[in-house]
Amino acid sequence: MSVLDDLKPTRKARVMDLLGEAGFDLSDWKNYKGKSPAANPKYCYNWSFDQPGEAVAVCLWHETLKQSNGNVSYHRKPNARAYRADKSAVWNLRNSQFDAKLELAYRQQLPVWVIVLEVKQGNRPNHKNKASIVAGRLLDSTPWAVTEYDYDTGECWLVRGERPTTLATDAPDLEASWFEGKRRQAFVFHRWREARARREKIRECLAKNGGRLICEVPNCGFDFFERYGPVGEGYAQVHHLLPLNSAPPEGRKIKLKDLAIVCANCHVMIHIGGKCRPLPGLISRRT
Repeated sequence: MSVLDDLKPTRKARVMDLLGEAGFDLSDWKNYKGKSPAANPKYCYNWSFDQPGEAVAVCLWHETLKQSNGNVSYHRKPNARAYRADKSAVWNLRNSQFDAKLELAYRQQLPVWVIVLEVKQGNRPNHKNKASIVAGRLLDSTPWAVTEYDYDTGECWLVRGERPTTLATDAPDLEASWFEGKRRQAFVFHRWREARARREKIRECLAKNGGRLICEVPNCGFDFFERYGPVGEGYAQVHHLLPLNSAPPEGRKIKLKDLAIVCANCHVMIHIGGKCRPLPGLISRRT
């Protein structure tokens, strides 16, 4: 069997469960009055998801995947992102969110988890007004990456098994202009139990450092209060030394020693490219 054959779903797993396998936080799914969080309409019908600074997940139809020389890929064409009058507002919203997540994955060099969908026989994924019926879903255990992205058209290539690469830097076009400010719905996920863990870690460090929160990355020592005054008092970011996406599906215990107080700059540099770098060595020496 080919790799593409192995990726064909044979059972209909729930989107929520598959995202959990990929290490995504699902706590907000439970803010739903229905019987099952997995049926939360705020999330369950979406085509794309993100774990800020860590990873993106997208749903792809199996028949849209291509295999060449053993490599499996997905080509997102420019016309796929066009808004069309015969589509519902919800369809257009999900379509724009899908494009935004792929752009985010390329811009921030994040790994992409792919949920492969199999369409029910006789109900092809042709994006008509009536939604295609899913017959099967699976999570590909191999991360993907957006290897090429055209910012003008949205055309991009998503390749299985590739790692995010450092983007090339070109000289800026001083005459270029962009249109910004359009409202777009976005979903922000938080790690399960993160709020409580963050509060306890901050309390510990405040007590240890005489009421100050200082970045624990060696050679940094940034203090939001010292730099910004009262507006920065009591603020810092809390970093998981071991990424939660490496935890088993049922989760794992988190202790205060597993967390670190960091500044925003260090936190971004720790995770850029979808990695989780150790604190020692992140800054070679203080200048």
